[in-house]
Amino acid sequence: MGDHGSELLKVLFPYLSAVAVDHVVRTGGAVRITARCTTPIARCPACGIDSVRVHSRYVRRLADAAIGGEETGIDLEVRRFFCDNDACVKKTFAEQVDQLTIRYGRRTVVLQRSLEHIALALGGQAGERLAAWLSVPVSGSTLLRLIRRLELPEVPDLEVLGVDEFAFRRGRAFGTILIDMTSRRPVDVLPDHTADTFAAWLEGREHVRTICRDRGGSFAEGAQRALPGVPQVADRWHILHNLATAVEKAVRRHRACLQPSAPVSATRES
Repeated sequence: MGDHGSELLKVLFPYLSAVAVDHVVRTGGAVRITARCTTPIARCPACGIDSVRVHSRYVRRLADAAIGGEETGIDLEVRRFFCDNDACVKKTFAEQVDQLTIRYGRRTVVLQRSLEHIALALGGQAGERLAAWLSVPVSGSTLLRLIRRLELPEVPDLEVLGVDEFAFRRGRAFGTILIDMTSRRPVDVLPDHTADTFAAWLEGREHVRTICRDRGGSFAEGAQRALPGVPQVADRWHILHNLATAVEKAVRRHRACLQPSAPVSATRES
């Protein structure tokens, strides 16, 4: 590959700049890239000691993001190294390529992150349809597994906490969702909607200054028990919902008092 080709590769596929690309071919409506690792050393993932002794070589087949709207795969030759640290639990280890491979992964890092974003935004079935249109076919159940494998972010030191119940199974099993009202993002999910569970979550979170909740008594009791004196307010949705419910009840109660307006007779201009 010439200088221009190498520069194009670095710009469009920066995650391939650390490997040597030998062939790029189109086979039956798909693009196959053949590459190999060339770095002289590799670092043991267990002890962090560098090694230069190669144990063996094998080919990893990785799915990648589509190129030109066509399904793309990478046949990457990687090496297995000896670990020269006698105290290390690993005798051999496989090398990993930064920003390209994931341990035990069958997708590139780029494709893995893309599918995770699709799964988080659309879920299983809708995500499966979009992925197929993007030429990265994957099942909806696989997308859901990607979500479950994601590490949960740390709960920030939020000041305004929103709390509400939701149904795991409609009418049968209920949980609690906690929202950072400043960023409008969920921060945690509780397995039920009891006062004890909510109070246990609030323990040690003195940074919470306001709790925004519905009119349910369990959340009020849990908040008062864990953070006594912290203001509790109704959120905007429940205020509007309760107002709409009250207006509807008032209209139904006084429906007999409502009379149709008399038709306005047309008058001629004199």
